[in-house]
Amino acid sequence: MSNSNIKFTKEDLEKVATLSRLSLTEKEKEKFLVEMQEILAYVGQVSDMASGDIESSGGSGYGNQFINSVNKNEMREDEILNQSNEYTERLLNDAPDRKDDFVKVSQVLDKHKK
Repeated sequence: MSNSNIKFTKEDLEKVATLSRLSLTEKEKEKFLVEMQEILAYVGQVSDMASGDIESSGGSGYGNQFINSVNKNEMREDEILNQSNEYTERLLNDAPDRKDDFVKVSQVLDKHKK
């Protein structure tokens, strides 16, 4: 288990259940309490690893494989491939019906129905 001091009590579970508007039986409370404690213990382990020295969490030499990894984020400059509205007029001309700079379509929803 983790060295983390995350505590989750039955009272915490009851508060979460109330906020979630859940009514739990005593048997369900016992089950969920154990599950939440296990989840929080795992989160504590992950948190301990993330906040500590990666070398100490995985043993000697752990982490070296990430230093020269080929999986690196590479950024590129944004490049404008076409001018704004370059194809707009052609697309509007191909539309069956248009009004100004919009494609005109038939009404889909009946405004009077509820």
